Amino acid sequence: MPKGKSQKTEDLKELTAKLKEAKAVVFTDYRGTTVKDMDKIRKVLRAEKVFSKVYKLTLVKKAIKDAGLMVEIADYKTPVILSISNEDEVAPARIVKNLTKEVKTISILEGFVEGKLFSKIQVEDLGSLPSKDQLRAQFMSVLNGTISAFVRVLDARSKKLGESVPVAV
Repeated sequence: MPKGKSQKTEDLKELTAKLKEAKAVVFTDYRGTTVKDMDKIRKVLRAEKVFSKVYKLTLVKKAIKDAGLMVEIADYKTPVILSISNEDEVAPARIVKNLTKEVKTISILEGFVEGKLFSKIQVEDLGSLPSKDQLRAQFMSVLNGTISAFVRVLDARSKKLGESVPVAV
C-alpha cells in the first residue's frame, strides 16, 4: 500500500533527525534477502543499539540535505537499508560487515562517518576495527602490563636479596 503525503513527511522528519544525531551511517543493498534474514539483521543491529530501516533513495537524499550534511551519495536504483549509530562510529560498519558473511544477499554500498563520505572499501576497513570497548580494554591491558612487569621486577629483586618487602598494587 502506497504511503500518503503525511506519512512521507513524518518519515522525512524522522530520518532527518536521526541523520543530524548520527555518528555513522552505512548504506546496504538487500535485494533477494528473505524475511527471516531481514529479521535477523534487524535483531543484531538493534542489540548493538544501531537503528536500521529501509528507505527509498529519494527520501534519503532529501533527509541528508535537510540535515545539513555535505554528503553526495551515489544514485542507487534500489531502496537501501540505513544503519545509523548515535554512539559508536564503527558499530554499523562492523556489524553489517559481519552480517555479509552470514547473509550472502546483503552488501555494503557506502556510508559516512561524522559527515565524511566513505566508499564501500573504506566502510569495510572501518568494520575491521575493534569496538570502542575492545580498544579501551586493549589500552588498559597495555598500561597494566607495564605496571605488572615493574612489580615482578621489584618482587624478584627483593627475593634475590632475601628481603621480604610487601609490594602493594
